[in-house]
Amino acid sequence: MLKVGFIGLGNVGGKLAGSLLRNGVRLMVRDLDADIAKPFLDAGA
Repeated sequence: MLKVGFIGLGNVGGKLAGSLLRNGVRLMVRDLDADIAKPFLDAGA
């Protein structure tokens, strides 16, 4: 299975990461603001 990493979950990165996560791609995410990364981590990233 494909695994993708995202650094920065702002306006563009967050939308791209969310789309990939909804479509079953395994993600590793990182953002300076932990509150922004939390929903992605809770969803399985």
